[in-house]
Amino acid sequence: MIDAESILIVAGEVSGDIHAGNLLERLHEIHPSVRAFGVGGDRLREAGLRCIAGIDELAHMGLVEVVRELPNIRAIMQRLVDEAARVRPALAVLVDSPDFNLRLAARLKKLDIPVVLYVSPQLWAWRKGRVRTVRRLAEEVLCVLPFETDFYRTFGVRARYVGHPLVDDFDRQGLLDMTFDVNRKRLALLPGSRVMEIRALLPAMVEGLKGLPHSIIDDVVLIQAPGAGQAIRQVVDGLGLDPRVRIVAGSERRVELAQCALAWTASGTATLECTLLDVPMVVGYRMRWFSWMVARLLVKVPHIALVNLIADERAAPELIQYDWNPGALVKATRELMAGERLAEQKRSLARVRGLLGRPGASQRAAAAVVEHIERGRVSRDSATLYNP
Repeated sequence: MIDAESILIVAGEVSGDIHAGNLLERLHEIHPSVRAFGVGGDRLREAGLRCIAGIDELAHMGLVEVVRELPNIRAIMQRLVDEAARVRPALAVLVDSPDFNLRLAARLKKLDIPVVLYVSPQLWAWRKGRVRTVRRLAEEVLCVLPFETDFYRTFGVRARYVGHPLVDDFDRQGLLDMTFDVNRKRLALLPGSRVMEIRALLPAMVEGLKGLPHSIIDDVVLIQAPGAGQAIRQVVDGLGLDPRVRIVAGSERRVELAQCALAWTASGTATLECTLLDVPMVVGYRMRWFSWMVARLLVKVPHIALVNLIADERAAPELIQYDWNPGALVKATRELMAGERLAEQKRSLARVRGLLGRPGASQRAAAAVVEHIERGRVSRDSATLYNP
C-alpha cells in the first residue's frame, strides 16, 4: 500500500544535496506531514531526510573512478530499492547523478513508484539517447537551466523550468543585491566539491600562484565547498601552500568570494556562484586520461562551463584537460587583468544573471512535487472507486 505522506529523495553530490535540502524545506511548508528518506548530505539531513546512505558514498567523478566503486554503489542501490519496497513512497525525487538515478528509476518503476527528476541530468551534453529512457521512466523533469526545457520537449519529455535553486540560496543569505568592495589583487580558488575534481584541479592552482607576483595578486582565498575539507587538505599538505593563501569555509566563503577580482574555478555550479557575485573567472576541467578519451567521443556541446552554456558564448575562458596547467592559468590571468576582457566578461555575467531569474526556484519545485503527490492520490482514489 502506498504511503501518501512519504517520498524518496536521492542526491548524490554536494550541490544536489543543497538544492534538494532547500526543496524539502519548502515542501514541509506546503505539506507539513511529508516524510522523506533516501541519500543526502548535511543539508538534506538538516531539512529532515532519513538517510539510507550519504553523498560521500556516491560522489565520484570519471568513468574509471566509478568502475572502482561499483560494488559499493550497487549495495546502496539495493538498500534503497529494499527500503522503497517496504515504505512504498508516493513519489521519488531523484536529483542529478544520472548514472545512478536512471538505473534506480528503472527499479522503482517496477515497484510502481512514480519518479520526478530534479536538476536535469545533462543529457544535452552527451548520451542524448538516454532521453528515451527519461521519457519512459520519469513523470516530469524539473529543470534549473533555462535552455533545458526546449531540449526535453523536442524529445517529447514533460519538463518545466523552475529556476535555479542557487539563486534562492544567495537570496536567503542576503547576497543577491548586495554591493561588495572588491580587492583588485585578490584571487579566488574554487576547485569544486568532489574528491576527484579537487585532486585534478587544485594542484595546478597551487603551482600557478608561483607565476603571479604580488604586484598582480597579493591575496588569495581558497574556497572550501561543504564536505571538501579533507580532500583539499590532502592536496595542500602534499604541495605546500603559498603564504598569500587563506582557506575559507562555511558561511563566510561567498562573502570572501564576492570581494575577489578573479576566480580560478571548476566548471560546474561554482561558475554560477561566481556569476551571481559578479566575479570574472577562468574555468577548468580535467579527468583521468581514459575517462577523458571516452568523454571526447561522447560530449557534444560547444562549452564545458555552465556559465558559458547559459550565455551561449565563451564568456569565460576554458582550460580543458592538459590545457589546465600552471603556465596556462598564469597566461589567462594576465590577459584578463591587463585588457578589456574582464569588462567584456562582466557584461556577459550580467546577462546570465538575468536568465537565471529571481528567487523562488525551490518553492516552485516543491509545488511541482506536491502536484505529483496529489495526482497520484487522485489516481489511486479513482482506482479504488471503480475497482472496489
